Amino acid sequence: MIGVQIVDDPSPAGDGMPVMDVPVFIGFAARGPRDRPVAVDSTTAFEAVFGGLLDLVQAGRGEDPGERLTAHLYPAVASFFAAGGRRCHVIRVTGPAARSAHFAVPGLRRLQYSGATASLDANDVVLRAASPGTWADRYALSARVRSQALHVGDALARGDLLRARRPLHPEAPAWRRVAADAVLTPDWAGTGWLFEDLSSAAVDLSTWLVERVQLDLALRSPGQGVLRLDACGLSAGAPQLPWQALDAEARYDAGLLLADWPLAGTVDALEGDWALLPTGVGSDFEVWQPVTPDAGDPLERNGLAQYDASLFLDPAWSPGLHGRQLMRWADDVRFLGDRPRRLRGLHGALGRDDACAEEASWIVVPDAVHPGWRPTPEAQARQVTVTTTPDPACTCPPKTFDDCAPPPPVPPRPPRLGFVPDALAPALLPAGKAFTLNLWRDPADEGAPQRLEVQLAGQPDFSDARVLADALAPAALLLPGLPAGAWWLRARAHRQGLTGAWSESVELDVRATGWRALAGTSADVVAQVHQALLSLGAASREHFVLLSLPLDWRERDVAGHVGALRAEAARVDAAQAGSAASFAALHHPWLLQRDADDRLRAHPASGALMGLLARRSRLHGAWGASGAEALATALAATGELQPGPVLEALGVNPLVLRADALGTGISAVRSQTLSLDPDWSAIGVRRLFILLHRLCRREGERFVFEPNDMTLRRGLERSFDALLHRLMQRGAFRGIDASSSYLLKTAAGADAAREIERGECSLLIQVAPSRPLRFLTLHLRRSGEQLEIEER
Repeated sequence: MIGVQIVDDPSPAGDGMPVMDVPVFIGFAARGPRDRPVAVDSTTAFEAVFGGLLDLVQAGRGEDPGERLTAHLYPAVASFFAAGGRRCHVIRVTGPAARSAHFAVPGLRRLQYSGATASLDANDVVLRAASPGTWADRYALSARVRSQALHVGDALARGDLLRARRPLHPEAPAWRRVAADAVLTPDWAGTGWLFEDLSSAAVDLSTWLVERVQLDLALRSPGQGVLRLDACGLSAGAPQLPWQALDAEARYDAGLLLADWPLAGTVDALEGDWALLPTGVGSDFEVWQPVTPDAGDPLERNGLAQYDASLFLDPAWSPGLHGRQLMRWADDVRFLGDRPRRLRGLHGALGRDDACAEEASWIVVPDAVHPGWRPTPEAQARQVTVTTTPDPACTCPPKTFDDCAPPPPVPPRPPRLGFVPDALAPALLPAGKAFTLNLWRDPADEGAPQRLEVQLAGQPDFSDARVLADALAPAALLLPGLPAGAWWLRARAHRQGLTGAWSESVELDVRATGWRALAGTSADVVAQVHQALLSLGAASREHFVLLSLPLDWRERDVAGHVGALRAEAARVDAAQAGSAASFAALHHPWLLQRDADDRLRAHPASGALMGLLARRSRLHGAWGASGAEALATALAATGELQPGPVLEALGVNPLVLRADALGTGISAVRSQTLSLDPDWSAIGVRRLFILLHRLCRREGERFVFEPNDMTLRRGLERSFDALLHRLMQRGAFRGIDASSSYLLKTAAGADAAREIERGECSLLIQVAPSRPLRFLTLHLRRSGEQLEIEER
C-alpha cells in the first residue's frame, strides 16, 4: 500500500507578529531575471526559475584536474530548504557583459509590410533565450506547421495567416494575412495573396486548398523532457506570439510566470505590420536546430569574467553613504529621481514594490567569498578522427577457376574514433572552440570508397542524436564548438548500398578551460561587499546579515577583516546612533556537502545555518539562537582554520562537530554579532529589535493620519502593550511580568501640549531582552506625517 503523508511544521498561529523567517539570497545563478528579488518556496521552484548548479572555472589549487568551482548560491538555497526554511527571495547578479543564446527557426522568414509593398527577409527568424548565460547552449529547437482547412463561410480572426495551394502545384503556395475579423467569402479570391517571390496571385476558392496556418515549437535538451508551445500565431494581432515574448526581467516586472517558456522574442524586433512565412518548415518535428554558435567565452556570456565587488553592488552606490543618507539615496533611485529604477545587486534587498521589502529580514551573499579567477592561455582545439576499418584478408585459396570471381559485397566494419594529439586526455575538448572532424581512410583499406556518418548526442543512448557529418573519406570538416558538458559520439560506414554497424560510442568531456581560479582569495572583494552589507543593515535597521569567510584564510586574514568591519561600523555609528556592528555575524568554517550532481564540495555554511535560524525563528521567536541543533546537509567542516577558541577570540562564530546526548552533527555553538558592546553582542537581541522596529513601523503607520491628541497617545499605548505582552508570554523578555519586562511611556501634561503644538507624537518603549541585564530603549516619534524610530 502506497500512501502520502503530509507533515506540517506550523508557526505559532495568531500571534500578530511580522514575518521574521524569510531571507534574501544574492549571488550567481545559471539563468533567470537579474537584480530582481524573486520569491521561491522550494528547491524545485528555484531550479524552475534560476536553473541548477552553475559551473565557473577550474579549481587551480592542486586538486584533481577535473575539479571545478561552482557558484555557491544554488547549494545555499538548497541547504536552506533542507534545514527547515520555507520561503526566501533570490537575487541573481551578473556583470553587464552577460549575453543570451540565440536559436534560428529553420525555414521561417519575416514578411514586412510597408503600405502597399512587402519585403521578405532572406534569413531565418532568430529567437533569443529569455535570460543571459550559457544555460540554453544544450537546447535544440524544432518547429512544425499546424494547418486547418477552411471553406467559404468560415470565420477568420485578426492575425490569421492563410495559405492557398493548388492541388497540382502544392510547392508554390500563396499567402495572405487577415487584418481584421471577417468571414471567408468568394471576394477573398482576387486580391491580397502573395507568392514567396512577392508576386500577386488570384486564388480560385473552388479549386485551391485554403488553410489557416500556425506553428508548433519544441525545445529539447539532454536529460530533460521536450518543452512544447503549440498553435503559435504568425501575424501581427494573432494570439500566442512567442516572437514578441518578453525576456525574464520584463516578465518579472509584468508579474508573469518566469518558467513557462524559456525563450524570448526575436533578435530583430517585429514592429508594424508583419507576418512570418513558414516556407521551409515541415509538418513534423524533423529538423532540430542547436543553438546558434557564439564566439564568446562561457564565463563572459554568464557575465562573470570580471570578478570584483561591482558584481554585488548598485553602480550608483558609494562607500560614503551611511544611515539616513543611504536610505535617502535608495529612495531617490527607486522613487524620486528623474528616472526611477530598481536597486541592483545586494541593495535590491531594500526592494521597490515587491514582497521582499516587507518580508525579508536576513541577507546572505554566499558568492562573495570566491577566490577570483584569471584567463589562461588559449586551449588548443582537438581534432576528432574517424577512420575506416579494412576488411579482413581472405585466407581461403581458390579451388576452381570459378572461385576467382570477386566475392559479393559485405557490410563495412565499424570505423574507429580517435583524437589528435593523442598525448592529451583522449576525450577532452575545450568548450566553445571550433574543432576539426577528420574522416580518414585506413591505408590498408583496399575496398570501395566508404561514406562515413558521424552522430553526436547529449544522451548516452543517442535518443537525441543529430548527424554531425556524412561524407566520403578522406575529408576534413571544421565544426563549431560544443557547449560544456558530456557528449557522445559514434560513427558507421556506408559502402555500395550496405550500411555497417555503429562503432563503440565515445564520451566527450567538454569543458570551459579558458579560466583558472587564483591561488589565494583576495581580501578586496570580501571586504567591500561585507562593509556594504553592514552599512545596509545598519541603515535599514530591519536586516541582519550572515557573513562567511573565504575557505583559505588564516588567523591574520580573519583578524584584519574583522578589524576592518568594526572600523566601518564605527563610521556608520558616527552617522546614525546605534551599534552597527550588531547587524552582522561571521560563521566559519565551510561545510562539505553533497551537491545535486552527487559530487562532494565545500560551500559556506550560511545556507544551512540560515535554514536552521529560519525554522527556530518561526517556532521559538526571532530572538532565539541557533541552539545545539546539527546543521542539515553538513557532512564535515573544512577550511584552513579549525573551529575553537581562536575563532571565537577573532569574533567569529565557530561551527564544531558535536557528539553528545543531544545528537551528533556540526552545530553553531556561539551566536554572537560583531559588536563589542555586551548589550548588543547576542544575535537574538538584535533580531528582537529588528522585530520591534518592524512592529513600530507597522503599528505607527496606522496612527499617522489620526488626530494628534491624548486619544492618539492612549491608543498607541494600548496597541503596543498588547503586542509586547504577547512577546513576554513567548519568552522574548527577561522579566516575569510586564513591569519587569517592558515599559511604555507617552508624553503627558505640558510635554504633551508642546508635542501637539509642534505636530509631534512620541512613544518611549523600554524592553529587557532575555540576554542583556539592563533595559534597552526604542523611541517612536511622529513628526507631521513622518514616522521616526530610534534606538537609545
